[in-house]
Amino acid sequence: MFFTRHLSKMLLVMGLATASCFIYAIAPKWAIVNILRLPYDENFASNYFDQGHYFFYNHWGVMVGFMGVVMVVASFKKSWRPPVVFYSFAEKFWMVLLYLASRGFANENTYGYFPVLIVDSIVSIWTIGYWIEQRSIFPDPEIEPPSIVPNSEISQQSILSEPEKPA
Repeated sequence: MFFTRHLSKMLLVMGLATASCFIYAIAPKWAIVNILRLPYDENFASNYFDQGHYFFYNHWGVMVGFMGVVMVVASFKKSWRPPVVFYSFAEKFWMVLLYLASRGFANENTYGYFPVLIVDSIVSIWTIGYWIEQRSIFPDPEIEPPSIVPNSEISQQSILSEPEKPA
């Protein structure tokens, strides 16, 4: 039950990585040039950013940034996990499919998306592994995974027994 046992850690780490996309809402021009490494010149900027593209990057940055925030919250709050895991898989798997469909590895204009591809691929693969282990897309968050240690090795002390008091 590797994926289930470490789900909270994955949600925390990948949630922080995903939340870093807030930079696209805060400083889209800087992020596009320095993170995505898209080509930039003054002619490009005057036409591109005047045509409402800031709106797209601001929206994308907030949407994906908050996805990261709820992933971090879900890492601590079990009741949030089923819908957050489902939505993060849908969002991240779609990004992986878009990258592959656009022949991202062969297109130098998409090389800046490679870190996004890595994070989204890890989350997608992890989620599929988690769902296979749980045998459900929406597992009950309160059910603990079965132990890999046989019951005979676990102490048989009763939960209801009174603790021994010194005489």
